[in-house]
Amino acid sequence: MTVTYLLEYMEQNKTAAYFSLLADKITFNPEEKSVWNKLNRNIPNTKRRRSYPAVKIGRLAVNEDYSGQGLGTFILDNIKYVFSNVKRLGCRFITVDALKTAVPFYELNGFQFMTESDKDDETRLMFFDLKNFIAD
Repeated sequence: MTVTYLLEYMEQNKTAAYFSLLADKITFNPEEKSVWNKLNRNIPNTKRRRSYPAVKIGRLAVNEDYSGQGLGTFILDNIKYVFSNVKRLGCRFITVDALKTAVPFYELNGFQFMTESDKDDETRLMFFDLKNFIAD
């Protein structure tokens, strides 16, 4: 189940951006041990698991009228803040199936590739470790 949020510019009666969030998990893939080792690096041995809870960004879009103004980064920073500080949902990671055209945006915002096996696909599975997020 997905929950979608709208950011509306009420004065112009426009949707400036929207994003949707849903529950997800990161599961161990034996073919991608290097990624799994990277994920586990900051997790004590006694707490390591075969999967970890995550929140997935199902969609994130900014109206062209507002692109290039930092709204997408603002949304990501708020998602990171809520899931790392508010603690209403226990998750460690944010995941996204980033469109090829959006990969640079997510990389600039600290997301990493989950696998190299999708490097030629239209979307890339990426993750952000909330442990690395420090709110100002």
